Amino acid sequence: MKTNRIVIIQCRLSSSRLPNKALKDLGGKPLLAWTMESMKKVPADRYFVATDYDSYPIIKKICDKYDYECFEGELNNVLKRFCDLLQKVKCETVIRVTADNPFLFYEAAISSVEEFENRNKDKNHCDYLTFTGLPHGSGVEIFSKTSILKAAELTDDEYDKEHVGPALYNHKENFVCEFIPSATRFNFPELRTTVDTFSDYLRAINIVKFLHEKESPFTTEQIIEACKSKEVNSPMIFVPSVKQGHGTGHLRRCLAAAIDSKGFVFIPHEATLQEIPSLLEEYKTNGLEEFQIIHEIPDSSYPPVIITDSFVISEDELNSYSHAKSLIMIDEGSDLTKKADYLLDIIPSVKSNRISNLTDSGFITKPLNVKKEKITTFARILVCVGGEDPKSLAIPSSNILSKIYPDALITTIVAESVYDEIININTNQNITYLKKIENLREKLFEFDLVVTHYGLTAFEAIYAGCATLLLSTTKLHEQLAQKYDFAFIPENKLDLETVKKVIQTKNLYPALNLNSDNRSLGNFLQEISLGTKYDCPVCSKECNSSDENYIVARNSTRTYRRCKNCSMIYISWSCVQEKKYEKSYFFEEYKNQYGKTYQEDFESIKKQCLKRVQNIIEIKRKNLGKNVLDIGCAYGPFLSAADDYNLTPFGTDISADAIDYVRTKLHFPSVCSAFPQINCAQEFGITQFDVVTMWYVIEHFQDLKSVLTKVNELLKKDGIFAFSTPSAEGVSAKSYKENFFENSPSDHFSVWEPSKANVILKKFGFQVEKIVSTGHHPERFPSIKKSNCSSLSLQWKIVEKLSKVKQLGDTVEIYCRKIRDL
Repeated sequence: MKTNRIVIIQCRLSSSRLPNKALKDLGGKPLLAWTMESMKKVPADRYFVATDYDSYPIIKKICDKYDYECFEGELNNVLKRFCDLLQKVKCETVIRVTADNPFLFYEAAISSVEEFENRNKDKNHCDYLTFTGLPHGSGVEIFSKTSILKAAELTDDEYDKEHVGPALYNHKENFVCEFIPSATRFNFPELRTTVDTFSDYLRAINIVKFLHEKESPFTTEQIIEACKSKEVNSPMIFVPSVKQGHGTGHLRRCLAAAIDSKGFVFIPHEATLQEIPSLLEEYKTNGLEEFQIIHEIPDSSYPPVIITDSFVISEDELNSYSHAKSLIMIDEGSDLTKKADYLLDIIPSVKSNRISNLTDSGFITKPLNVKKEKITTFARILVCVGGEDPKSLAIPSSNILSKIYPDALITTIVAESVYDEIININTNQNITYLKKIENLREKLFEFDLVVTHYGLTAFEAIYAGCATLLLSTTKLHEQLAQKYDFAFIPENKLDLETVKKVIQTKNLYPALNLNSDNRSLGNFLQEISLGTKYDCPVCSKECNSSDENYIVARNSTRTYRRCKNCSMIYISWSCVQEKKYEKSYFFEEYKNQYGKTYQEDFESIKKQCLKRVQNIIEIKRKNLGKNVLDIGCAYGPFLSAADDYNLTPFGTDISADAIDYVRTKLHFPSVCSAFPQINCAQEFGITQFDVVTMWYVIEHFQDLKSVLTKVNELLKKDGIFAFSTPSAEGVSAKSYKENFFENSPSDHFSVWEPSKANVILKKFGFQVEKIVSTGHHPERFPSIKKSNCSSLSLQWKIVEKLSKVKQLGDTVEIYCRKIRDL
């Protein structure tokens, strides 16, 4: 059926920001092909790619493959190129797109062309139409052939000639141009799907990876889902050390992890590691894709998750990653680990006192082939001091071992740069020199003694049951070898007598307590990369970047910092999925923690709330007003307690089920609303309250600044703001700090210290009037745990008294007065 429409895709290969982008591989086909396939979904009589003369030979081949006609014209005067094409074809309507938009909303394109044609029915007239509000890179332009030819005759503007559409819509005195707000299903102006830059290209790759099970071209809903997903918006970039002198282990580990995770590996053009080309070819045979190797880091328009495997990272390197979404460090040897959002130690570190999120040798791939028994007479020896042998230790150590074990067969791995030379001059008949051993990990068990440096091969050799001797290439390696009881030759001590002495020690078989489970590093890091970085909830972005704030604690899913500006302890990074406060939160989760449901525990909670009301009345005394707003009221125990004291309670919570209970069972005015978004004047007819409370709620907010500002706004002058929260100065935090933060709920974004509360609250116009230490648990004190005494004993009672006097309760109630407006 004839439509009188044609599709023209504008394309050139001379883009300055991303040269040849139309040809870049995207899911196994050129980026241009994605645009072609999308536009083939739009009914038209003919489909063209309009390119320039120089690009034509290459573009023509792609057009032939995807059943498009190819037209060549001027490079810079794109308007003339279009018009020259239009002079040669019959049509009424032109649908224009650009080749750098691989994820066009073809449904929106169909809708827009139909809208354009409807506006030209009967006596109506429209020269140009486009939908607004689509993602940048998902829209099309519709105009009439007659109109664009006329516009070309009227304009001398260079911008008009370069961009086509402006020749119409920048001259509305001559043309009717319509910019129509797109339908809701298309309206996502905050998203970006175009490919103008290298960062855009990486985003496009991740979109295709996310939707790899879907048939292309993708639907609107599929593209939107991908663009909003954490997977697409958390591009993983491995940054291994690729400096000559640092060995090949870092690059090998990153390449292997990239295969499992489908992340990118950054290898700068100035990399000096000579083995890079051969290693890349090796890993490509195991599944590494060409597109996974990148030579620049995406910019702040597409902030990446940077995963460094650097041995020792520099300040300059870290500064270049300042825009990263998250920074993950593996086996980092520098003193800059405080800047890491997540710190993973795989090979045991010399700094055992440093705080890491996870130490797990299970990420070392264990050899399947293992020796059955320890060998004391070494008939076969392997010398492997890294892929590049940075200190040139392989050859001299082999010669020494040849003198000690003249009958042994010694296999020595040497750097490619010296291989040819050493082969020609080698006179030791029992030494064989090789460039490498394929699948070395599974060949280690064939050797009785492995001579290497501190690194992956050393641990693999231990797992394979081999005697292991380390050659120290740096002072750090020497410290590590000594700490973990390896037999080692000190730095600059490689001589016959030293080697003879060291190989007599029992440390050739160090007794290491290592995780024996094999885990996929790539899969693990893929999960970790979806974590979220958080600013200080009090200072937000006003204080310096969070990586400058002191590390308080790390665990396998979270990192805690102390803000150097306000001293608040907060979650600075977490990979735990955020909780939804629905019915299950108050039932299953509460029951799992306390042994009963929230409603079953209602009277016990209310009993605590009655004491809280008494504290408020005591502080406020004569001038206490009636209106009380309880934020996060749950099923209303505090509302009920306030009512018992003839106060007028109002409640708000984000759980619809809880609010329904408060309304229908307790009959208190309440609203299901997030805080601080609630409009109390509209919901309750009240602009300010006498008392505002939050009971175990304040720690759940990611943005305390807006919350405390709103509380100040809702509270009358001299009114009371009261809240309870876990205490970071209780016995659990003081005596068992690591466990305290490990067990702290993942949705507790701030961790309050009573002694610092007044300083923080003063920033928001409050003065602390009273602090009540609660949650006293003598059984959590070390002395009680050690003695295992009963709750009836004198020791128990003394400790319980001490806990209250010293305010060592694991929870705290803080009562403050509003002293000023903000």
